[in-house]
Amino acid sequence: MSLDFGYALSCIQPILRKLPITMYMTLLAVLLALVVGTVFALFIRGRVPVLAQLSTALCSFLKGVPVLVMLYVVYYAMPDILTTLGIPYDLRNPPKMLFAVTAFGLAYAPYMSDMLISAFDTVPRGQMEACMSLGFTHFQAMRRIIVPQMVVVATPVFGNHFVNLLKMTSLAYMVTIVEMMGAAKNYATGNQMFLETYIMAALLFWMICVLFDYAFAKMEVRLGKFRSKMLPADAPVKKTSVFTMMTGMSR
Repeated sequence: MSLDFGYALSCIQPILRKLPITMYMTLLAVLLALVVGTVFALFIRGRVPVLAQLSTALCSFLKGVPVLVMLYVVYYAMPDILTTLGIPYDLRNPPKMLFAVTAFGLAYAPYMSDMLISAFDTVPRGQMEACMSLGFTHFQAMRRIIVPQMVVVATPVFGNHFVNLLKMTSLAYMVTIVEMMGAAKNYATGNQMFLETYIMAALLFWMICVLFDYAFAKMEVRLGKFRSKMLPADAPVKKTSVFTMMTGMSR
């Protein structure tokens, strides 16, 4: 097997040209997943009658449906939903980005919900009682005491979810959204050289993920002083970052 390294290098520009679309889709999907996951977490953790059971069932369903299937279902169901709601759109040019973001966001909402519930459970319950005894409202206690501690615990997991969603956007080409993977597919088809193109696409995705992993690792280091106050001195800290494993950076 021989590889054309010159051609492989020529793939970089057309693939990276679609990086803004990939990042835009990732950020919107993460935001949607976080919002929906927060709603699920509030209902489940608050044990709201009916809504808690419904949220649990929805989380189980969304976890069990493959992302590609979810993408197709949303892509073909969303036009009817928009029509029913009276939201106008061009049938010849449907908002495909909206469909993809909705599918990816819903697919990852249950995992964001689990992340938030787990982070909340790490905060000692006595802290909320102490805040109430000091005259804090529930909202003030959550905003000033509970949520900052949840952020410290949730940051590593959130970083993993962000990177996974970034990689997941490569499926958007299946609904004709030309992002990085779509650009690689089109470029490879035009030149009939697939192996070099896909190897380069894999390397570019890997490098982008390492950069974000590095950013989240640095964020964890900055939050480490707060984590050290929450964990016992002899508690092990799990290193999950690719950058951490490569460099040995302490979290």
